[in-house]
Amino acid sequence: MTTHLPSRLAPWLVAGLLATATVGCDERALPPAPQASATAATSGAPVVAGSAEADAAATPGAVHGAKIHEHEVLSQVYEVDRIYKSMTGPQSTESVRLASLAEPELLWIVGFEAVMVEPETKAQISQEFMCHTNLDIDPVGHGALFGGDKRITGRLFTLSQGQYRIDMPEGFGIPVLSSEVLNLNTQVLNLNLADPKRSVRHRVIMRYVRDAEVREAMKPLYVTGAFGLKLLEGKDGHYGLSAPAASSAPHAGHGEHAGHGEHAGHGEHAGHGASGEVDHTACLPGQNAGMNEFDDGKGRTFTGHWVVEPGREENHTRVTELMDLPFDTTLHYVAVHLHPFAESLVLKDLTTGKEVYRAKTRQADVGIGLAHVDFFSSKEGIPLFKDHEYELVSTYNNTSSEPQDSMAVMNLYVADKEFKKPDPSAVVPKNVPGASASAAPKNAPSM
Repeated sequence: MTTHLPSRLAPWLVAGLLATATVGCDERALPPAPQASATAATSGAPVVAGSAEADAAATPGAVHGAKIHEHEVLSQVYEVDRIYKSMTGPQSTESVRLASLAEPELLWIVGFEAVMVEPETKAQISQEFMCHTNLDIDPVGHGALFGGDKRITGRLFTLSQGQYRIDMPEGFGIPVLSSEVLNLNTQVLNLNLADPKRSVRHRVIMRYVRDAEVREAMKPLYVTGAFGLKLLEGKDGHYGLSAPAASSAPHAGHGEHAGHGEHAGHGEHAGHGASGEVDHTACLPGQNAGMNEFDDGKGRTFTGHWVVEPGREENHTRVTELMDLPFDTTLHYVAVHLHPFAESLVLKDLTTGKEVYRAKTRQADVGIGLAHVDFFSSKEGIPLFKDHEYELVSTYNNTSSEPQDSMAVMNLYVADKEFKKPDPSAVVPKNVPGASASAAPKNAPSM
């Protein structure tokens, strides 16, 4: 199905892309503890770095004198009985509130964590069975409560392969009202165990502080996103632009599948004809990976979930309009979503020619998977400018002999310059809807 979208693609589409295509996870070689570490951005801004154990031990019990509260949710029990590739395993969505309070009040989300556990004992097990854990908010309802001109994504957090815990820089948080309903989606995956026959569930922890308890003002963050797109049909070029736009640097020499604009794969598997049309031999498999296609209104169709052929691929996406910054701001946290075989993901400022942030990965020691994906965390932050042009560059190196699905997403947690505290007394609490679930699709591939 092809969806027609205006040239200014709303940031909430990031949530839709992550919901329709999520990473596979084979982590048998990893310790069960959630991993967390960071690499510095090229700007030199300070980052938080360390091992999973160090980060877990350093988790503060309070922020600005306020206790960090935890809201824990156990997903339903999932039966893992065969191979489940990306987005084919059992999954469920349930609606939750962070706190049950007599009256609505302002809360600040400061952390999010998800691990796989045994159903009865709740003992932590291998993360290889986690496809993803997503926490969403109603962007329209949230925007009505907090006001402002910015467009927000409905996705608050995604945890998947390579990172299983997020902690905002101390003193920073995402503001929500206690009356707001959040949607928690969990899904399992199994890439390598042919006959596992085991039951698993997700243990999810949401961490927050109450505004009424903090001794200093919290620094508000909101979430926007930058994600890679792949051209499926039409003339080569960037999403929503009338003519192909040159990238900030030449693409030659990046590998046999070096890309141009939104299309990566102009080497052995694709090329241009005399008319300028793209040969879609390499692009069409992306239709099998992604469940959505996006028409930019310029005669081109894109997907955010595409296939990488064996070999190296570099994909460039102009993301200025996707980020849709309404003001100059600072970037304080970056969470990265990639699939196995990804090597790096870079956010580049085309106006200055400098990298904003480069995330690298480490592949799993056993099987197909990502052992680690970098994240960025900084109190000082990195400047972002509303009138600058930005580009996202993903590099995959498919060392297998088969095509592999891919995505490239940066969830960007930036300073909210227009934040104003809402009036909780004007909010009428709503009942929390029930949960919904689904087993694996009957036609899911069994490989």
